[in-house]
Amino acid sequence: MKKVLSLLSVLLVCGFLFTTANAATLINGLGGPEGYGENQLADNDDGYTGLLDVSGVFSGGLNFYGTTYTGFYLNNNGNITFASPMSTYTPYNLTGNTGNPIIAPFFADVDTRGTGDVYYDFDAANGIFTATWDAVGYYNSNRYPTNSFQLRLIDQGDGDFDIEFRYETLGWTVGDVSGNSHARAGFNSGNGTDYYELPESGNASEILQLVNRTNVNEAGVFVFEVRDGEIIVDAVPEPATMVLFGLGLLGLAGVSRKRQ
Repeated sequence: MKKVLSLLSVLLVCGFLFTTANAATLINGLGGPEGYGENQLADNDDGYTGLLDVSGVFSGGLNFYGTTYTGFYLNNNGNITFASPMSTYTPYNLTGNTGNPIIAPFFADVDTRGTGDVYYDFDAANGIFTATWDAVGYYNSNRYPTNSFQLRLIDQGDGDFDIEFRYETLGWTVGDVSGNSHARAGFNSGNGTDYYELPESGNASEILQLVNRTNVNEAGVFVFEVRDGEIIVDAVPEPATMVLFGLGLLGLAGVSRKRQ
């Protein structure tokens, strides 16, 4: 038993612990070789796309913290940015002044030279942009374990949209040269004032649990509404929390009956 606990401790410190229980299923059927879209980043380390024009998907643009954008850059390392592409591979705190507006489902040192691919899809008919990191490895060309997750932006009209993070499998949190700077998830306007970071960010064991957690009662899925440029981050109780709450109510009802 001591050997097992010791091994688990090492895996957590190094940022590797394969987690899939109760995970979400990635959205598929979008075309392309794997169903995640016909557009794909070539296998790379720290790469990115050019400016992606999404005006055909979001007719009113994306009003993100008061600035309306019609395009952004998809970065290999688990995020999109609005001012310029980003090759930064060691994740940083998303609650500071990033200087570059960012939305990051899993900001870490993704390396697809060993395994995995990054796809993206423009669905103008339904007003959805989807970026998929499919079974991606980490620097330096490591092939196992892998991570599979998605970012979806869903048009709600007049600049409003929803941000959706989906986590299917998470097995690593840090690349070989990022020390103890584990993956981050959240978004930031770039000004150091307007931001939100998931509480699990930067914690090796906690961020792997995103596959089991949610704010919309669907394990592995997080949805944030962006309305008039402001992001609504009020959490909906997670399934486990609601079960405990329900049991508590039943217990109180039982006590009440006994007292009568």
